[in-house]
Amino acid sequence: MSWDHRRRVVVAVCAVLGAAALSILPGTDVAHGATHGSARGPVRWSLPLSGGAWGVAADARGAVVVVDDGAVVAVTPTGHTRWTAPALDVTEAAPALDGATVLVGGEAGITALDRARGAVRWRASMGAEVPAVALAGDVALAGTDSGVLAALDARTGEAKWSVTGPGELWSAPRVDVVTGAVVATWHGGDAPHVEVLDLATGDARWSAPIGRAAAAPTIAGAGAAAVVIVASGDDHHTAVVEAHDLGSGVVRWRTAVPASFERAIEPAAGRHGIVVVDHFGTVTALDLAGRVRWQRPLGAPVLATRISLTRSRVVLITHEGTVTVLGRVDGRRVAATDRHRLGGYPVDGVPVRWGGVPGWLTGLRLSNAGLALVRVP
Repeated sequence: MSWDHRRRVVVAVCAVLGAAALSILPGTDVAHGATHGSARGPVRWSLPLSGGAWGVAADARGAVVVVDDGAVVAVTPTGHTRWTAPALDVTEAAPALDGATVLVGGEAGITALDRARGAVRWRASMGAEVPAVALAGDVALAGTDSGVLAALDARTGEAKWSVTGPGELWSAPRVDVVTGAVVATWHGGDAPHVEVLDLATGDARWSAPIGRAAAAPTIAGAGAAAVVIVASGDDHHTAVVEAHDLGSGVVRWRTAVPASFERAIEPAAGRHGIVVVDHFGTVTALDLAGRVRWQRPLGAPVLATRISLTRSRVVLITHEGTVTVLGRVDGRRVAATDRHRLGGYPVDGVPVRWGGVPGWLTGLRLSNAGLALVRVP
């Protein structure tokens, strides 16, 4: 599903919903009109934004959200605006951040901002839309919908290397800093594939073909046990999840799953397992040896979601805008809140643990749009 198509879907949903509240309450009704300082129930806080949220990133220091009016906003863990950088070139994708830098993809290039103040450090033209960005030490990575993956100096924007593959880059490259490996997936084109490159040089270490309907890649495990997880299929009911050795590309295991995937689905991996969801809405949890632990049909398609893991929960969004929380051990449905009770359409979400309390940070696209932090039940 293209970003343009996803935008049309979100805009259409929001037009139907009209103006509504921003705060989300998994498993309960919306706290209508809740803003920072007045949220109730599971909502810890909510913060109005100048436009609809497109992408969210967070770490222990706080969050950064990309807004569809071109603003990038940094937020504290307590829900206060730290800074706003207006009128930037942005696109519908999550930013990347580390202790010093915020990296934002745009319609024609990328922008690097100072993490502390929001000032523009540098801009780089890519000649195409950049929906895939990542930061790894002193390297900024940018992937375009024309198939270019580029590495730049994160401090200056100076080009380091660039490779071009057939197809399109949709999700952020994954980086294993210990081995200096960059994992990227080229979707579409004549030869969709996953490729592992050297972070310092861009040289290819290995590549492997993927199905026409594949999710974003992820890395599971660490050190010699690290694997690249690829979930792909034929766009129907023939699909597998594969684990490729990070160093060599050798397939360690391959497990059949009920249906295929979408390029805007991002699986999740933790210390003890992997969670994927196919485009018909069946969630599958596997251990690191590829054995299926449980499967949970959601009864709704999933076309674009970033699966979030906490210590005990799995959180994801279905296509119609339902936020679903499952038990991580057994897949039981813990809570579900649809877009009508949300009062808007959730477009992105990340797990956080601020103040020692697990939460899920999400942005909604509404007439009165914003960012909300809720407790995960």
